[in-house]
Amino acid sequence: MNGQRHLVELQELTRRYDDHLALDKVSLRIRQGEFFSILGPSGCGKSTLLRLIAGLDWPDAGSLLIDGRDMRGVPPYRRPCNMVFQNYAIFPHLNVRDNVGYGLRKFGLSATEKRERIEAMLLAVRLGGLGDRKPGQLSGGQRQRVALARALVRQPRVLLLDEPLGALDKSLREAMQVELRELQQSVGITFVFVTHDQEEALSMSDRIAVMSDGRILQIASPVDLYERPNCPTVAKFIGDMNFFGGVTEGITASGGALVQVDGMGAVEFDGRLENEKPGLSHQVAIRPEKLRVTGERTDAAICVRGKVVSSSYWGDQSQIQVSIDGCATPLTVSAHNVDPAGAEHLVRGADVYLSVNRSGLLRFCEEEIAHGRV
Repeated sequence: MNGQRHLVELQELTRRYDDHLALDKVSLRIRQGEFFSILGPSGCGKSTLLRLIAGLDWPDAGSLLIDGRDMRGVPPYRRPCNMVFQNYAIFPHLNVRDNVGYGLRKFGLSATEKRERIEAMLLAVRLGGLGDRKPGQLSGGQRQRVALARALVRQPRVLLLDEPLGALDKSLREAMQVELRELQQSVGITFVFVTHDQEEALSMSDRIAVMSDGRILQIASPVDLYERPNCPTVAKFIGDMNFFGGVTEGITASGGALVQVDGMGAVEFDGRLENEKPGLSHQVAIRPEKLRVTGERTDAAICVRGKVVSSSYWGDQSQIQVSIDGCATPLTVSAHNVDPAGAEHLVRGADVYLSVNRSGLLRFCEEEIAHGRV
C-alpha cells in the first residue's frame, strides 16, 4: 500500500457557513485502491468534507485534486467519483435493473454493452436474478446493494459513502460491513467512507482519519489508531480508555522517564515526552482490556489493590468498575468470561487486585490539535 500513488489530495481545505467553521485547513492524501474512512462525531465536518470531494459544495479556501487534476470549478457530473447516501436515493418506480442502469444513460453505450455491464454489477453485489424486482420488494440490505451497484456501474475512480449503513439494524449492518469490504477489494476502487461508528471504521478500513471540530486529529491504520492514539481526544473516541494523572519525577539513566502515576505509584517509562523534565504534568492512559483483575496479588510489574464498585455481565465478557486509592473515579476493566467460575470474586464490594503491564500504558502531554495533522 505504501508504494501506491495518491489519488485524492486535499490541501488546507476550509469551509465556513456564516459564523460556523465547518472545515479548518484540512489536508490529507488518499491512496489509490485503499479503503479510507473519515471518523468523528456528528457535526465534526466529515460529511462536509465528503461533499467537497463530490463537488456538491465548494471550499472557501484550499485546493482539491483528484487523480492529479485540480477540481476547482469542475461540476459533480464531470468528476471521476460517485456517491452513495445513507437513504439510498434509489427510484421506487424503477426495478433493480433500471435503477442500476440509470447512471449509464449518457455514456453512449450500446444496448448490449449496457445490459452486460448492469448484469455483471448485479452479480458483483449479490443481486443476480433480482433485476426485475422493485425496491419495495427488497430488504434493507438489498436496497443498499442496489445503491452501491448504481454508483459502481459507472466505474468511478473514487466511491464516496456517506454513512451508508446507518439505516440498517445491528446484525445486518455487521454483515454489510464484511460484504462492503470484500466488494471494495474485488473491484479495486478507492472507497472514502464517512461514519461515526468506531467499530465500523476499525473493521473495514486500511486507514482512518479522526476528525473533531472541523480538524483532523490523526490519520493512521486501525491498529495504530487504537494502540497508539496521538492525543486524549482520539484515545477517548476510539474505544474506551482509563485516564490517570501523572507527574514526571526524573529522567532515567537509559533515557526514559520516572513518573508518579495516580493510584499506581512510581512507574518507569522507556520513552520520553517532548520537553520532558521533572515536574511535568500529563496524562497516563490504559485500555480496559489491558487491565487484569484477580482475587490475589500477582507478580506483575504493577499490581494495586482495589474494590469492585459494579460488575456488568455481557455474555462473552464482563465490564467491571474498580476503585483504587489515589484515583478520583473508578477504573473500567474488561474481562473475558472464559471460566464462569472465575467471576465469583467480582461482586460489588469485593477486594481485588489490578495488574498492569507497563507496555499497555500510554502518555499524553496537554492536548495539542494540529491543523490537518497526518
